[in-house]
Amino acid sequence: MEQEQKKSTPQTQAQNANSAEEPEVVEKPFCDRPFEEVEDGYIDDRGFYTTPNGSFWDDEHTYFNHLGFDRHGGTYDKYGVYQPGAGYDETTGLYNDQKEFIAPSEKDIVEKNIELSISKLKEQETNDEKTLRKYEKLEEESEESDDDEKSDVTYGEDEIKEAYEFVMENENRNENIVTNPKNNKSKKSQKSQKVEPDAATEQKI
Repeated sequence: MEQEQKKSTPQTQAQNANSAEEPEVVEKPFCDRPFEEVEDGYIDDRGFYTTPNGSFWDDEHTYFNHLGFDRHGGTYDKYGVYQPGAGYDETTGLYNDQKEFIAPSEKDIVEKNIELSISKLKEQETNDEKTLRKYEKLEEESEESDDDEKSDVTYGEDEIKEAYEFVMENENRNENIVTNPKNNKSKKSQKSQKVEPDAATEQKI
């Protein structure tokens, strides 16, 4: 009985009443919503599109729930200035999870294409130079092989002797034709001819 009385004291009753008045708060995950017009939606004095339950989209179409927070925990103060949440980089003006999804600008794309084009041109020029050097080397090797083949040609003693006799015979023949163009007879025929004295020579004798 004493234990039951201790449980029912006013102090314990007050504690039980306080615990009953404070229900456990369960945080719901943030539900991001793309911009869409809803029934009874309106533009507030800040220029934000606001829904009847108090959630809104700012001028960049970032969604804020009915408590006034975006998915990063950022909110607008009473002066309309955005107060960023955790993980905000003031240098880039982005949250950490937004940096991975930054779309390249048109300028960056053009500059990247120019760099790639220059790189391809340099590579092509290098390949052309290598090809030119390769052909030049092949031509030099071909010329050297031709010279080697010419220098490897040799003649035997009999071939040299025959060629020498042929050259000397032609030289003698040409010399005979030049000095005695009308004389087509051989030396043997000239020796066999008899010299007949003329009439004046006979009278003297």
